[in-house]
Amino acid sequence: MTEQHTPDQVAAAAAAFAGGDVTYHPATPVQLPPPAESEPTVTIALRVPASLAQRTRRAAETQAITLSELVRGWMEMGLTELDAPDKTVSLAELRRAIAHAAQSTRAA
Repeated sequence: MTEQHTPDQVAAAAAAFAGGDVTYHPATPVQLPPPAESEPTVTIALRVPASLAQRTRRAAETQAITLSELVRGWMEMGLTELDAPDKTVSLAELRRAIAHAAQSTRAA
């Protein structure tokens, strides 16, 4: 949450900094604001079964990312596949190929 300061507080802090009364050390931990998005984001609402929502949340937690980051990544992957079907391989096709290769290796 952002703290709100009065104009007098800001002026006093600026004067203290300008007068050398404020010390700065690069190792002092600070909380930086999140990086600006290159494009504004919008909120969308999806209705999904509760079990799917729970599985999705767990997947995000397992990867230590937010639910939004996880779903955004999935959306981008899916759209990439739709936009360039000749340049991408679906996960299902890749799994089938791996399973086939594994079976072929065992049979040999």
